[in-house]
Amino acid sequence: MRHYFLISTVCCAAVLFSGCQSKALRMLIEPQELYNYAVTEGATCTSPEMIDGDVKTRGYADGRWIHLNLPTQKAIHRITINGTNIINAMIYEKMEGEGRWRAIMQIQNNESPVIKMRVNAVVTDAIRIYISGTTDDKKAANRYDPRRGTIVPQIKLGRAFIHELEVYGLVSKENKSE
Repeated sequence: MRHYFLISTVCCAAVLFSGCQSKALRMLIEPQELYNYAVTEGATCTSPEMIDGDVKTRGYADGRWIHLNLPTQKAIHRITINGTNIINAMIYEKMEGEGRWRAIMQIQNNESPVIKMRVNAVVTDAIRIYISGTTDDKKAANRYDPRRGTIVPQIKLGRAFIHELEVYGLVSKENKSE
């Protein structure tokens, strides 16, 4: 048993040190930190105020949607929404191919003005958020819908806003433009 452990340790060391410039080795050696890709040059958003780096400014959604486009594909590890009235929403990542999106996170019954989410295995150049509920929604009396044959709740979506949308990934401390 001890013999197998020694062999596996030697093999791992050989792989790591055989190519000193390998990305795996650099990630182990170089200090990494989270970097907000939303504030990089070339990033665009539905409302520029959402990604200006100032939590005092407020940007509004385009109807029920917020779109964030990054200049290149990035590995995303965390999404933070600061200062928002969003209660319910779905977050999507853009996939390879035209018009292909995949749901990566759902927000339900949020009561906080700050939403922090960790995500795994997300490599994309665009994020979009579909808002289905805000604290500013107006509720009216339910109404009978003869086409459906049922009573339908009447809700008018309030205007969704975000003070700052942040999308984080890991980069080396020396090179934040990766």
